[in-house]
Amino acid sequence: MTNSVWRQGAATLKRMTLRGRVILLLALLPILGCRGRSIGAPSRTMPVILISIDTLRSDHLPAYGYKGVATPNIDALRADSILYRRAYSHVPLTLPSHVSILTGMLPADAGVHDNVGFRLSESIPTVQQLLKKNGYATGAGVSAFVLHHETGISRGFDFYDDEVEPLGEDKTIGRVQRDGRETLHVLQKWLEGQTGKPFFAFLHLYEPHTPYTPPEPFFSRYANHYDGEIAYADAIVGEFLDDLKQKGAYDKSLIVFLSDHGEGLNEHGEEEHGIFLYREDLQVPLLVKLPKQTRAGTTVDTPVELVDVFPTILDRTATPFPKGGHRVGQSLLATMNGGPTRQIYAETYYPRLHFGWSDLHSLIEGSDHYIRAPQPELYNLAADPGEKHNVLQDNRRMYVRLRDAIEPYVREAPAPSSVDREEAAKLAALGYVGSTAVTPSGKALADPKTTMEAFHDIRLAFTWYRNGKEDEALSLTNRLLAENPQITDMWDLKCKILNKMGRHRDAMEAAKEGLRNVPAAVQLLYDVANAALAIGDLKTAQEHAEIAETIEPGEAHEILADIWTRRGDAKRAEAEAKLALTTSHDPTNALMLLATAEKQRGNLQGALAYLDRAVSEAKRKGAPRHQNLFLARADILARLGRNAEAENDFRAEIAQFPSAPMAYSSLVMLLATERRLDDATQLIYDLMKASSAPHTYVIVSETLKAIGDDRGAMYWADQGRQRYPADAELRELPARLRRATQLLQKRAGTN
Repeated sequence: MTNSVWRQGAATLKRMTLRGRVILLLALLPILGCRGRSIGAPSRTMPVILISIDTLRSDHLPAYGYKGVATPNIDALRADSILYRRAYSHVPLTLPSHVSILTGMLPADAGVHDNVGFRLSESIPTVQQLLKKNGYATGAGVSAFVLHHETGISRGFDFYDDEVEPLGEDKTIGRVQRDGRETLHVLQKWLEGQTGKPFFAFLHLYEPHTPYTPPEPFFSRYANHYDGEIAYADAIVGEFLDDLKQKGAYDKSLIVFLSDHGEGLNEHGEEEHGIFLYREDLQVPLLVKLPKQTRAGTTVDTPVELVDVFPTILDRTATPFPKGGHRVGQSLLATMNGGPTRQIYAETYYPRLHFGWSDLHSLIEGSDHYIRAPQPELYNLAADPGEKHNVLQDNRRMYVRLRDAIEPYVREAPAPSSVDREEAAKLAALGYVGSTAVTPSGKALADPKTTMEAFHDIRLAFTWYRNGKEDEALSLTNRLLAENPQITDMWDLKCKILNKMGRHRDAMEAAKEGLRNVPAAVQLLYDVANAALAIGDLKTAQEHAEIAETIEPGEAHEILADIWTRRGDAKRAEAEAKLALTTSHDPTNALMLLATAEKQRGNLQGALAYLDRAVSEAKRKGAPRHQNLFLARADILARLGRNAEAENDFRAEIAQFPSAPMAYSSLVMLLATERRLDDATQLIYDLMKASSAPHTYVIVSETLKAIGDDRGAMYWADQGRQRYPADAELRELPARLRRATQLLQKRAGTN
């Protein structure tokens, strides 16, 4: 600025009134603050990188003052970035929170309230879709099952890798994940092919989500294993940032680093997250690195929210906003020099959807945090960041104001968004009469603060089930359901326990009873269908699978393929299995069903080709865990006369599922054809040692009968009846064996 211009400006300022000077200075403050440090113009060629560390509390990072863990890589990113000291999530659950991040919409507007049973509508634009229209390549690697592509969150990504470990009976879906370093490597491989065009890369890491089991040296280095997982996540982030620097992308990139929500860590009685809306659940780290590290080291104290990420990315990349879009947030860069006080909303329907307890809603305004609950709470975050002292009675004026202000945000919770009127009518026709809401409007529900003892019992029941204590788990589950039949997760657990005990009919009836209490519970539809399949009730299985098909189609198509296979309709079975290939998170079961269809046609080579693909899929995801996979392959190999290979696969099935009798039975028959009777006899004793359940005696007896050992068949039938005299199948077994003998004699006489 020249001296003459400066003198002219000073003279003008002297002539202005005091009020005019204040207005002018206020207008100039943003400009003066940015002098020499302009954030630069938006650019359509700017690489954009979003790094989400799931379940990471901001107050467990050194960048936010924590001393309990070393995170040198995140610290280095912080040095190059703008740090937002008070950033908040809108929901303490992985899927709905990431929906808010990627759409800029609150959960009620996006229609996604939970990790299960909800899909993002195709009518809602995502940031990756908009960037793609703007010329960006879009790729993502995610580490948790709850972000699988069937939820709709992958829409707009050219590349979306969600290949986490298989979902097993002993795991809740929130714990199904893969190592973050594996996720990084698949995203890095995609990035190698992105040259000559801008890209948007989304890296999602599930560390430090439970279970807290960081690899060495982090496990031994940190007594607090939550912090150990943070340290491991930091190492992964460092590897990613180093790779970006080597590719020449780091300096010119917009990098947003955040978490989707925090973690309870028992500060209010909740070890994990989802139930409460306290600060530890909602406050998250948020760093924004601009190209050329502009504004590096800056700290912003103005409260911001995760819906602000969406407009920030669109603004910086000159990407047009969707027409008629419901815009809630604002660019994070608009808060650089302060701004008006905003009201930041959060909610959780997790306690209502899963346990029949009250949903919670909260509003943060400045330092005041109001939690709308049956027993409402108000906290002063500045004076009491741990939220130990409810000041509602001391500050009634603020309580009333926030109580009224939150009401426009609160909406009646729907049932899972994909349950439409037609599906609701089908549920009603099957006897599951219920509201389209999660619980009837106006019904008084328990405050989650008062139910922590029950919640800990629920966790204990799951622990006993995982540890093989089925009797204890079933007893506790029955008690919990007697006290509160709205606990959806307990009906699902009861069904799993009964199936594990071989009580499939009881499992089916338990799942049906659960649906009568919570008709919108998608998992219970699958529980009924699978238990019905286990007892051969194909009609019931089909009725429930067809309803589930419109909600979460992958598993439904697998069940329907199995049904049509059992009915001998190979064409319809194949059609359903091919649909499962395109909709299921894990294609292994669909490939097995396609193999069965080919086997029914007599095309053994075609069946083997599908099973080879299934084995490859299973091995690619880690240790194969699909029951009957190697059994089916061994059966085809035996039919092709490749006995040595068949024996290897039978033994592989036995090694993985030592208490399942069918692989033993099939291998005994194979060994008998080779006259290896000593080996066959040893195998029978191995089976009885691994599993002496009533049905095992039936399988052994019928197997020996099939290979012509009538005396051995009757011996094991008698042994079974002596041990389980009340078992109906064993009581009827000798008569079945005699009928089989008569049938063989009749056929021999005819011949």
